[in-house]
Parts: sequence; structure tokens; C-alpha cells
Amino acid sequence: MDPISILNGIKNKVLDAKNYDLLKRTYELQNENIEQLKSNNDVFKERNRLLQEEVNNLKKENESLKHTVDELTQKVSKLSDESMSSELSEVAIAVLGLYLQFDRIDLWKEGEIISSLNFSTIQIESAIDELKRANFIKQSRAVWHDTAYSLTVQGKEYLAKNI
Repeated sequence: MDPISILNGIKNKVLDAKNYDLLKRTYELQNENIEQLKSNNDVFKERNRLLQEEVNNLKKENESLKHTVDELTQKVSKLSDESMSSELSEVAIAVLGLYLQFDRIDLWKEGEIISSLNFSTIQIESAIDELKRANFIKQSRAVWHDTAYSLTVQGKEYLAKNI
């Protein structure tokens, strides 16, 4: 039994007309609020369902994009490896050749490289920068006013394949 029916039952018995009208209006407003809350709840449920669909679609799209990024990263890596290794300058190839010629994969100092090759200091320093950018050598440490370089894994692979 709803509150309005109860009020109708006790109207003019327990409640006077003024209090009855006040209570009746209060309960009617309360019922309107309840209906509005139910309506709002339905709207929120629908919004939540739509948002969940959007989240699921975005997750699928994100996975697809991750897969695409991985594929493209592999392609770019392959292309950069191929282009870097095929586009090494004569001096850079000569610097790498020193590692192979003297069987020194671990360490060469810049001064040793310069004194071992018949190129200018600027050409050799440029070649060292080129090899560092290609990730074929890396700076190992500074050794008494000199810089030491060692081959990276990519540098070793390049030597094994190309020289």
C-alpha cells in the first residue's frame, strides 16, 4: 500500500485537511523524485553500457595499433640497419676493419685509431661519430685524455656479415 492511500484512509479521522494536504504534497513530491531517480538511473545504465562498448572498441583498436607499431618498428629497424650498414663511409669501414684486423673486439682508443689509419683526424672523428650513430661502437670509457671505444653487438654482427 502506498503512502497516499494510507493518508486517504486516515483523512479527517486523524489528520485535519491542512495537514493532509501538506503530507499528500510531500509524498507526491517524493514519488516524483523517486520516478526521476529511476529515470536517471536508466539513463546512467545506458550511458554506462555505451561507455563500456566504447572502452572495448578502444581496447581492440589499441591492440591493433600496438601490433602495427611493433611491425613498423621491426621494419624500420631492419631498414635502418640495412641502410646504415650499406651506407657506411670508407673511413667508418676502415675503423671497423681495425677491430677485425687486430682481433680486438673489446677496445680501441681514439688516438690508436687515428695513428693506425691513413686518414685525417677529422675524417676519423667523423667516422667514429657515424659508427656511434649506427650503434656499431660505443664509448667505453675515457682513458688519460683519450676515449676508448668497443664494438656493440650490432657492430660485431656487421663485421661477421660484411667484412
